[in-house]
Amino acid sequence: MQEYSIRALPLVSMELDKAALMYRFHYGQKIRIPVVTWLIDGAGKSILVDTAADAKLATDFRGLPAKEIMPFDAALASAGLKPDDVDIVVQTHLHWDHCANTQKCRNARVLVQEEELRFAYAPHPILATSYKRQLFTGVEYELVNGYREILPGIELIPTPGHTPGGMSVAVQTKKGKAIITGFCCLEENFSPPVGVSDEIRELTPVVAPGIHLNAVDSFESLLRVKGMADLVIANHDPSYLEPQLVA
Repeated sequence: MQEYSIRALPLVSMELDKAALMYRFHYGQKIRIPVVTWLIDGAGKSILVDTAADAKLATDFRGLPAKEIMPFDAALASAGLKPDDVDIVVQTHLHWDHCANTQKCRNARVLVQEEELRFAYAPHPILATSYKRQLFTGVEYELVNGYREILPGIELIPTPGHTPGGMSVAVQTKKGKAIITGFCCLEENFSPPVGVSDEIRELTPVVAPGIHLNAVDSFESLLRVKGMADLVIANHDPSYLEPQLVA
């Protein structure tokens, strides 16, 4: 089977409350998380999963303390690419911190779940502040409905809950099936919470994302990814604050 590699290209470091990523746990605990664009190599094509954002947008739009790690163009240049060289962008969802550079990839096929695009244009108020329309308009999307294999060994897996049309990306690598989560989470979300009673840990095999439209769907999507993946790549885990080869 075809094998690929995955490279983390973090653009921004943001500070936020850990409970924003872990539903009902860790209130008041501040952490720094990366905003990452993921480069998949090995297909004879340049594939990005999400295009991330910049520190100014994080501060101006959402008021989050943020620091730039590197600009989008510089991140691509570190891999020998320019935005016009990108062949495919997989938009896991359309929150502002996942799509802010997609318009720069003028030659790319941009894949998004149809339900996600529909919701992004008229989001429920509970999630409306996570979408910024100017970032995702003017793009010719290739709409996806449910599961799709886009290349041998690269699969789009529906993982709703964080948003209604979120999807994760499964990639066959030397480490097995690696799944880049399409919902905002940490590696900790995939285990029982630490620092609580044994009784609570027994009741909570995973922890849903703190930001979600539907907590139950979020929980089920976490379990689905955990069960399918040999390697879970949690898209906001602090371990990706530096550029690196992940798989």
